[in-house]
Amino acid sequence: MRRAVAIMALIAVTVSLTACKGPEPMTFEELLSYDNAIAHVRASDVESLSKGMSYREIVTRLGATRDVGSGLHVAVYVVDDKENLYLSLVDPDEVCAESGTELLQGAQPIVDESDKIGIRGVVTDIVQGKDGITMLVEGELEQDTCFDKASVTVNMKSTVLRDNTPIAGLFTFSEIKNNDTVEVTFNGPVAESYPVQGVAATVRIVTVP
Repeated sequence: MRRAVAIMALIAVTVSLTACKGPEPMTFEELLSYDNAIAHVRASDVESLSKGMSYREIVTRLGATRDVGSGLHVAVYVVDDKENLYLSLVDPDEVCAESGTELLQGAQPIVDESDKIGIRGVVTDIVQGKDGITMLVEGELEQDTCFDKASVTVNMKSTVLRDNTPIAGLFTFSEIKNNDTVEVTFNGPVAESYPVQGVAATVRIVTVP
């Protein structure tokens, strides 16, 4: 009887310890991924960040969010539903030289042009990244477009078409070349810098007669 009680007690302690252990902490790759939703934070959350924190500590503090970079990490957070805060980094353990208050000064007002043609123009530069490209597109501001210059990230979630025919495959962004004429629609809000910065929902490579 005593042996049975001891075994039951041991099982109870084991279960209790397992329950208290909690989930494993997320890796940096899980915290910052192009598959993640863009996180919404408050200005006070950002202001609480201290100068000298590593980007790993900052992203852990603010929470998991989308990586919109190509070639380097670019974490994006929506602050108070009105501004985009972009954090660019190469190494998650590098130290951020700015305080949270200073970071907020660089936040960009949100402009949602997802239901319009963002830009139509020529690809003048392409930076190759691990999971996509970032291309600079320059054109004229037309009646049906929003911008004349844009830095556009194209990843595996972006749809790439040649004229009106979708290009099949995962790495369709590799079909885009310098000097191509393209028409871009954005996936949600863009950063109202100059040039604007955003992630492509669709890129149509236009055949020039």
